[in-house]
Amino acid sequence: MRDELEFGKDGIGFTDGRFVPVSQLSIPVADMGFQLSDMCYDAIHVRDGRFFRLTDHLNRWERSIAARRYDTLGYDREQVAEVLHGCVARAGLRDAMVNFLATRGTPLTAHKDLRTCKNRFMAWAVPYYAVVSMKEMIEGSDIIIAKTVRIPIQSVDPTIKNYGRLDFVRACFEAYEAGVKYAVLLDTEGYVTEGRGWNIFAVRDGVLMTPDRGALEGITRQTVLELATNFNIKTSVTRISVDDLRSADELFMSSTAGGIMPIRSLDKSMVGDGVPGPVTTRLSKLYWELHKDNACNTPVRYDLARAAEPDAAE
Repeated sequence: MRDELEFGKDGIGFTDGRFVPVSQLSIPVADMGFQLSDMCYDAIHVRDGRFFRLTDHLNRWERSIAARRYDTLGYDREQVAEVLHGCVARAGLRDAMVNFLATRGTPLTAHKDLRTCKNRFMAWAVPYYAVVSMKEMIEGSDIIIAKTVRIPIQSVDPTIKNYGRLDFVRACFEAYEAGVKYAVLLDTEGYVTEGRGWNIFAVRDGVLMTPDRGALEGITRQTVLELATNFNIKTSVTRISVDDLRSADELFMSSTAGGIMPIRSLDKSMVGDGVPGPVTTRLSKLYWELHKDNACNTPVRYDLARAAEPDAAE
């Protein structure tokens, strides 16, 4: 895993029907994806040449584009999957993060009638990375509870993965000012939701808890819950209060970009003993072992690299 990644330097993307270097990807300033954050996306990782839970990611993608009413995208499920394979194959990556994106597109007139837009599809594959550093993966991250409130679910559906994240931006700067890098946000009722790009879990009195609303239904989150159930760890998808977090024996983040990532401190107070706890450690081990299960993996079609366009990597 690369600890620091210079985005756009390495990797292959897909736009306007062509494979190009990631550095050449762009969105027109008139696209409503840029002007209104009217877009959705998904992200999946490749480990040792295999997509992890590709079917689940494509299922969520289809739900997202349907909810956003992207009716003119022009790429069906099979075509999207082939593009994802093509990006990884042409980039020659064995371990990768792969993003795919749909935007509203550019309206035909200055009145910006969204019904006149032709939706845009893009994808890209870059070397694998995590949302935290390698040191934090081992020792745990320091986070705060932000004062910034998560955008209400009545306004933006958090189960649709999107880049409309100004609440997270504000919360990140709260974290920076507190001397850390990560923040978890509360909803309008004071219950825990999620952080930027990650779900949160708490272990308290032997029960593994994660928020039941206000957060993305992450594929890694789903995997953690399934693993816990299979290995007789009690789980609860429920409302989580600030007191629940503060009294937790263990806390960890989960994300496609990183897997299970321990949290060392909350608002400058150590979580448990200040080291990754037994449930976090066990689930992390099980999570990466699951990547060897053929039922969860889809081999990358590296043969597609041989069909690359002559100008694809120029």
